[in-house]
This record gives sequence, C-alpha cells and structure tokens, in this order.
Amino acid sequence: METLHQAIEAATLQAHNIPETSRVLLLNAATKLVSALQTPEDAIYRVAYSPMQFMAMRTLHSLGVFKQIVEKESVTSTELSETTAADKVLLERLLRVMIAAGVVVESGISTYSPNAQTRSVSERKMGGMVEAIFDGQTKPMAGLPEYLEKTGYKNPLDPQDGPFQYGHNAPGESFFEFLSKRPKIMNSYSTFFEASRGSRPDWIDWFPVQEKLLDDASKPVTKDDILLIDVAGNRGHDLMAFKNKFSSKYPGRYVLFDQPHIIEDQTLDLGEDVEKKAFDFFKDPVLPDARLYYMKFILHDWDDDNCLTILNNVTSVMKKGFSNLIIEDFIIPMTGCKWMPAMFDLQMMISCASMERNEAQWMHLLDAAGLEIEGFYPPPGDGTGIIVTKLKE
Repeated sequence: METLHQAIEAATLQAHNIPETSRVLLLNAATKLVSALQTPEDAIYRVAYSPMQFMAMRTLHSLGVFKQIVEKESVTSTELSETTAADKVLLERLLRVMIAAGVVVESGISTYSPNAQTRSVSERKMGGMVEAIFDGQTKPMAGLPEYLEKTGYKNPLDPQDGPFQYGHNAPGESFFEFLSKRPKIMNSYSTFFEASRGSRPDWIDWFPVQEKLLDDASKPVTKDDILLIDVAGNRGHDLMAFKNKFSSKYPGRYVLFDQPHIIEDQTLDLGEDVEKKAFDFFKDPVLPDARLYYMKFILHDWDDDNCLTILNNVTSVMKKGFSNLIIEDFIIPMTGCKWMPAMFDLQMMISCASMERNEAQWMHLLDAAGLEIEGFYPPPGDGTGIIVTKLKE
C-alpha cells in the first residue's frame, strides 16, 4: 500500500511533464482506482450532484471571482463581497463547492488562492466554454429525459425539433439559428470553439504533416497557389496554428471561409497575408485547386444528407490527384470509448440532433461523397483524430 501511495504522489508531482498518451492512461487508471475505492452509493451521489459544481462555477464566473483570486493570489470572502456586491455568505457557499471540486484553494478561513484550474477558468477561452455550455446546454440537458419519453425514446434526428428546441422552448429554430438571434451567447460559443481542443495537443504537433502532406514533390505548391483552406474555420485559430508552424518553409496562400458575421467582424485580425471569404457552406463552393482543405468539428453538426451537401461544395473544386481534404473530428471506437468523445457525442445530440461517428459511419459518409480515405489517425490521447481523404480515382 505504501508503494502504491508513493507511486501516486510521484505521478502527481510530474503530472505536467507526462506525455499525452501516458497522461490519459494514468488518468484512466486513477479513475478506475477512485471507482474501486468509492462505495457505489457515493459514486452515484457524485454524479447526481455534479451539476451543482457547474452552477457554482458559472455564477462565480459571472461575478469575476476567479479573475480576482488569480490577480490577488490571496483574497477573503469579505474582499470579494466588496468588489462584486454579492453577499459574503453566498460567496462562501459557492466557493466551498469549488474548493471541494479542486477548482480553488482554501488558504485560510474564508480565504482563497488560485491553482492551475482557477487560472484556466479565469482565461477568456475557458470562460467562454463555461458560458456556452451552461447557457446553451443545461436547459436541454435537464429536459432530455422528458423529451425522450415523449418521443418514444427515438434517437433525435430533427435539428429543428430536437432536445435543444424542447429545452429552450424554441420550436423550429435550429441550434445555429438560435445562436444567430442572440449575439451574447453566439460570442460565447465562438470563444468556446477556439478552446474546444482544451489542453490536448494540436493535430499539427502529433500528426506527421510534413511527411504525409507537405513533402510530396509530385504536388508542388508555389507562393501563388493555395496551400490551405480552412472550411468554416471560425476565427481562424487552427489556420493560424498551421501557418505559424509551416509558412516559413512551405510557400502558398492561406484562406479562411466562414459565415459573414464572423468574416466581417472588425476584431478578426489574421494579418494581411490571410484571405478571408464569407460563404454559406450549404450553397457556396470554396476556392478551387487548393493543396489542402481542412474541416474541424463541422460534419459532426449534421446528418449524412446535410454533410453530403457541405462536402460537395468542397469536393467539386478539389483537384484530383493533388488536393487532400483533412477532417479533424472524433472517431468513436467500437469499444472502450473515452470520456471526452462520449460527452461530445451527447452534446451533439442535445445541440444539433446529430452525432459523433465511428469508423464505419465515417467510411459510409465519405464514400458517398466521392472520397477515398487514405487513413484514419487516432490521437495520442482522448482528443480528435485525423482523417485524410482525396477524390476517388
């Protein structure tokens, strides 16, 4: 027992230096250990009460409490009450939950200090995630059991009459239509999409991009050619990561496509050498003959029929034998699915009446789109995988 305790302590101290694959393996082992040590009743209680943690986090985020704890390093509930105008006892009750959850450090009686989680949730991207998931998802989640009972426990398939519409009392409004009419929550989701990878490594840091995509002498790209088109790439965070890593060695243009309200946003500054194009991916084809087309977290929003329409506006302009379409998305395993993709799958059901796909489902969809799959590439941990495709010969 002492050896086990020492091993756990050692892993804890080295947690930030552990490679992603090892980190996830250790996390899974630790989760199994916690499950074994907990009584079944305690485990169920923790699941049942977990929404309380998120509620407390959302409220404290709204008050700017996490930022104050980070900025001041040590702050009392009295000081927080003075700066937020929130009741001192209320703050203590909410923060008590965050301490128990490991989000905030209790450094004294009614005194609070930051840890890594405090710092993370105080940042813009993770704050946007908290806003988006709480404001957008909690009502549909709470209403899901009742919705499924009323619909005879059928898998939700209608993006205009699903759990999201039921929870928000917004019949006929798709998830994206709902957001477009509510700029505040739309901004939260746009920020969340920037942070959707979390701390998981960027695909360009684990996938052999140069070997598989850039070093092929039979597919030359000049400075006047398009190297990468980010299809519906939101604010271009993935495009910029790619460009910052490879543009010094590999020539070519970079183009971001997305909806007009994103592309025309005056705060969107990607530099003069990134082209920005407004489009509707159901109606408008992207630019032709690019070396790489990239889509992240797009197809999981839609059923196969809508996906085929979206894909046609890419495949119709791809150059056979030259262009690749790179899809970054979850690839659900047939067994042993990890926590993150399993949660994302339910999120897609709730938001869009859609789903994350397994390998067979991806093969069926992409074959119907006229694409040949060069390979499925799982991530080093529990994040998104990469699917490399090209036009069928």
